[in-house]
Amino acid sequence: MLSKNFKKSLKEIKSLKVQGASEVRKAAIKALALEISGFSSKSVMHFKADLLLAMKELWLSRPTEPEMRTALRVVLHKVQGKEAESVEKLRKELLGELLAFERQRQEAMRKIAIYGARSITKGSTVLTHCHSHTVMEILKEAFRQGRLERVYFTETRPLFQGRITALELSKAGIPATMILDSAAAGFLKKCSLFLTGADAILSDGSLVNKVGTQGISMLAESFGVQHFAACSSHKFDPATVFGFEEVIEQRPESEVWGKKLKKLRIENPAFDVTPAKYVKALITEKGILPPTEFAGLMYEELRLDKHEKEFASLIRLMKK
Repeated sequence: MLSKNFKKSLKEIKSLKVQGASEVRKAAIKALALEISGFSSKSVMHFKADLLLAMKELWLSRPTEPEMRTALRVVLHKVQGKEAESVEKLRKELLGELLAFERQRQEAMRKIAIYGARSITKGSTVLTHCHSHTVMEILKEAFRQGRLERVYFTETRPLFQGRITALELSKAGIPATMILDSAAAGFLKKCSLFLTGADAILSDGSLVNKVGTQGISMLAESFGVQHFAACSSHKFDPATVFGFEEVIEQRPESEVWGKKLKKLRIENPAFDVTPAKYVKALITEKGILPPTEFAGLMYEELRLDKHEKEFASLIRLMKK
């Protein structure tokens, strides 16, 4: 049985009250840690069953969040095939693993901010789309170094995540201008680069990000403006190597328009896919790399040539 606090966290993740992939990951780890702390399981077997139930709920809460899935995979790897001596020992080990994982992610974010700031030359004007905690850390670091002149950012319909970006930029004292999503083409001409986050990186280096990213990226290329995407290496989705498609989350019609009209259907995808050829480089904790080179690096690091069955079985397990 899942606790009320865990269900509340799930609801906040599903409803987009928690914004941004890194924030979703942090919320998921925090919720899982609290749930693990409160498990009343009397045996290791029941503890593992309770853990798997909680992890499945988190896994399915947002279809397009590989960074959260990576965190859950790390936890599950610690449990699978391991015979713990007691519930308390297993609980302690898992909580320690979650804490260590978050510390590693914080260090990764620090590196990304430093690398990203270096990619912004002095006097630059940047366009960004939607809200990305990772992008914000880069912009703040670049501004501290005196490299950033102004940020243009979209309001990001239909849920206006750009307003979160506005609040953070204003708090940091960074000169900024909000624009309509549909006005991006006109403002790209004023920009030095297009900088976004990423919700997922596919096996061919393609980028999954907030819907609208693909169109702006293609426009950026036509104007000679380079597109950089900032993300943790955990955004790489290894499942796509084995033919599993990255699910593009479909949000409720009511987010776009609450009115019901006969014969009217509203499509509300949360994300779109930008082909790797339109993205100059990915800014990660491993450095600034072309998308296809990054995908190749992750393939080698995860040793995916030897772990196809492991990843496939994990995905099937979570979707049961």
